[in-house]
Amino acid sequence: MPETPNYYSVKVNLRDEANMVYTMIAAVIDPVETKSVKFEGVSCTSPLSLLPVRSTFQDFYNRMQRVIYKGEQQKNITKSLQELIKTKFGSESFLEEILHYMDHNLTDRLDFVFSEIHKRTSGNTEPKVEIHFELIDPSEVSKTTVDEEEVAKKEAPPPTPVPQASGFLIPADKQIVQFKFQLSPVNGVPLVELKAGDNVYIRLVPGDGITDSIINTLELKEESGAIKQIPAKIVNISNNKNFSEVVIKINEQIYGKIIEEENSVKIKTTDAQQGAANIIGSVASPTAAVTKAKQNQKLSADESFHLMPYIIMLIVLAIGMMTIFVIL
Repeated sequence: MPETPNYYSVKVNLRDEANMVYTMIAAVIDPVETKSVKFEGVSCTSPLSLLPVRSTFQDFYNRMQRVIYKGEQQKNITKSLQELIKTKFGSESFLEEILHYMDHNLTDRLDFVFSEIHKRTSGNTEPKVEIHFELIDPSEVSKTTVDEEEVAKKEAPPPTPVPQASGFLIPADKQIVQFKFQLSPVNGVPLVELKAGDNVYIRLVPGDGITDSIINTLELKEESGAIKQIPAKIVNISNNKNFSEVVIKINEQIYGKIIEEENSVKIKTTDAQQGAANIIGSVASPTAAVTKAKQNQKLSADESFHLMPYIIMLIVLAIGMMTIFVIL
C-alpha cells in the first residue's frame, strides 16, 4: 500500500507598519494533486494578533477565525484579501509557481509573491514579509500548539461588578422620582464622603409620569427648557468599590433613588443648617395642590350661599317697583 503523500504547510505574516495593516495568510497544499486543501487570510490593525510563522497551520487558522469573530479585522481589506487568495489558491498555475519556489527553497521569490498580494489588497507599500513552509503529514493539518481559549481568557477584562441593592426600602405610599446629582467639580464633596442626613442639590429628570407631574407642580421647568436645581436630603447611601446607591428625600412625600456608577464625582451640597425641607416643604405636593383647589371651590360655593338672601330681596324690590309703575 503506497504511503500518503505529504502536504506543504505555508504560513505568512505581512507587516505594513506605515499603514498599520498586519496580515496573516496560511495554506495547506497537496503537491501531488497540485491543489489547495485549506487556506485562510485576514488583515487587522494590531501586530499583537499575529502568531509566529513557525506555529502550525491550525494555530494560524484558529487565530484568524478568532480575529474575525471578535471583529478586529479590517473588513474591507480582509474581504479583498480573501477574494484574491481564493482566486490564487484555486489557480493551478499559481500553485505550480509557489510549489516550485518551495521545492527549491526560493524564499525571496515567495516573499515577492505574497508582497504583491498585499499591494493589491492593502495599498502600494512594501510590507515586511515573514514566511515559513514545511512538509507535514496529512494527519497533522489539525495539529495545534496554541490554546486560543486560554489566550481569550487572559485577554478578557476583569468582570465588572453588578450593582447590588442596599436593602433600603422607600415607603410604599411615597412618590419616587428620577433625578441626577448637581455636580460641583471645584467645591463639591465626593459622593463617597457623603452620608445619610447630608443635604445636596439635585435636578429632576423628566420622562416618566410621576417626575413630569412633580416638575410641573413645583414649577421647576424654566422657559429655556432647563430644569431648576433643588435641594434634597440623603436618607440612605450604600458605597461599593466603583458605584454608590443613594436614596434622597425632597419632602415627606417625594423620594428618589439612583445608582451612581462614578462615585468619585463631587456633588454640590447645601447648608447643613438649612436642610432640604425648608425650601421644598413650602411648596405643595401634587396631592396638596388638588386638595387646595377643592377647598377653594368649596369656599366659593359657601360665599354664594351667604349672598342668596340679598339677591332675593333685590328681586322682590324690583317686582314691587314695577307693580307701582303699572298702577300709576
